[in-house]
Amino acid sequence: MTSVRRWAELHGYEYRVEGDELFDTISPELRQKLAGRTPILADLGRLDWITSVLSERGGLVVWIDADTIVFDAGWQLPLDADTFFGEECWIQRDDKTHWRAYLSPHNAFMGFSETSPVLPFLKYLSESIIARADPQFIAPQMIGPKLLKALHSLADFRLLPEAGALSPPLLAEWVGAHGAALGCYESAERPRLAMANLCGSLTSVSDHQENIERLLEHVLFH
Repeated sequence: MTSVRRWAELHGYEYRVEGDELFDTISPELRQKLAGRTPILADLGRLDWITSVLSERGGLVVWIDADTIVFDAGWQLPLDADTFFGEECWIQRDDKTHWRAYLSPHNAFMGFSETSPVLPFLKYLSESIIARADPQFIAPQMIGPKLLKALHSLADFRLLPEAGALSPPLLAEWVGAHGAALGCYESAERPRLAMANLCGSLTSVSDHQENIERLLEHVLFH
């Protein structure tokens, strides 16, 4: 959060931090249905929050997850689009021996202007999907990256590869010994990351929290 705040201040962007009040606008019915599933509640809450701020202030509102780090403080937001999302290059094994790079939009970084046709539809669709879904079969990213990926194949959103995400295997090799995961990422020939989501929700993965701390120490204190 520190690096994002500094980046925002550098470019004159207003910076806000939202806590648990993010969930206040979600209907009691949906909150009850999603009890214990905080990431999905946050997917809904951020859409409500963005809509509320735009109705008050207009302009452009960008959501950035708290577990995001800025690498390039000089990078600026695009001002010529009414809707945009970060694009992740997700590195993982597709079997026991092969690594693959999966490119898709993600909602850890997304921006909407007051003229965006996507935000109201995305908000409506997300709430509708959850309201109709069987509580036993609500996937963790059902209304997050999975939904955006499905919609992107039809709508062709503006994606920003500079705002990406680091999968645990990629981060492990980024801060440690280089290997096949990093090689797979480099072969994808991606532009330099300006910021990246560190996927803090995956800290149960072996050594991921330790690798996040190693990265933060290097970026923030060197």
